[in-house]
Amino acid sequence: MNTFNRVVMVVLLLLLLPLISVLFVIPHVILPDVGLWITDLGYQLWAMELWQRLGGGILLALVFDALAISLIVMELRRPRREFIRVQELSGGTATLSVESIVEQLQYRLDPLPNVIEVKPAVRAKGNKVAALVDVTVAPGVNVPAMAARLVDAVKEVLMEDLGLQVAGAPQVRLRVAPPPKGKVPRSQPPVPPARSLPPAPAPSYPEKPLEWAGPAEPEHEESLA
Repeated sequence: MNTFNRVVMVVLLLLLLPLISVLFVIPHVILPDVGLWITDLGYQLWAMELWQRLGGGILLALVFDALAISLIVMELRRPRREFIRVQELSGGTATLSVESIVEQLQYRLDPLPNVIEVKPAVRAKGNKVAALVDVTVAPGVNVPAMAARLVDAVKEVLMEDLGLQVAGAPQVRLRVAPPPKGKVPRSQPPVPPARSLPPAPAPSYPEKPLEWAGPAEPEHEESLA
């Protein structure tokens, strides 16, 4: 916002610089012409319809008021702190830039398995730091376990590696990437359990053994007389 305010002020000064200079050098020429132009503009406005004149005036007034209020709010609002104090430091003070904290979080979280994209956001709360990290993870990942791992990793980076005090618990917002097209596994019907076959019936044998009648005697043909 400071850059925007500077740009607006520079543009306004560049526009006013030649006008004010010419007005101070030749006011006897500029002021009568300005007066005639304003008088003609007044007559033209009176010739317009009432609703056109009021509608245009209200619209211009709203635009000007909105711009003026925005500039006033941006000027009065406290700028964000760009450095955060490092804790547990004896013999002096040290501060760490917000940009460096964001880069360290990206450096530590990007190599984690199933992490696709990391977008940290860090802001100062007094001498503490508040972190909000947006993470895109691979499809099929265990979301609760992944969220717990990311929160622990953020705390480790902020508190142990960088020596900062954390304002509250770090917030991690997860987004699961969509699965690749054409590779979505289809759900198959469950395989029914195998049925146990009934035991084969035992062969039935006669209770008494069969008697052997011996070989059959051949029949003698009657001799022809």
